[in-house]
Amino acid sequence: MGPRVDRKRRPERAEQYESDAYRALQQRLAAAVRRLREQKGWTQEEAAHRCGMTTRLYQRVEGEEANLTFTSLARVCEGFEVDVVRLFKPLKRRT
Repeated sequence: MGPRVDRKRRPERAEQYESDAYRALQQRLAAAVRRLREQKGWTQEEAAHRCGMTTRLYQRVEGEEANLTFTSLARVCEGFEVDVVRLFKPLKRRT
């Protein structure tokens, strides 16, 4: 993962973006989307196209940088033809 880019966010909400719960959801989504894309043999550009988003936004999803709206999340579900629950399954811990 590259360096975090600080987006324009309200200062009073800054700590929400660093909470364990928020980071865990970002990690789950990124891992699921990356896994689905690789299973389908798609490039990031193709996945972005199928999800109706820019390549950069798609890359930010895989890079754990995006704070998606429900509409964007719905586009990801439609693009990969999966239920949202599949995108947020807990990550398996490696032992």
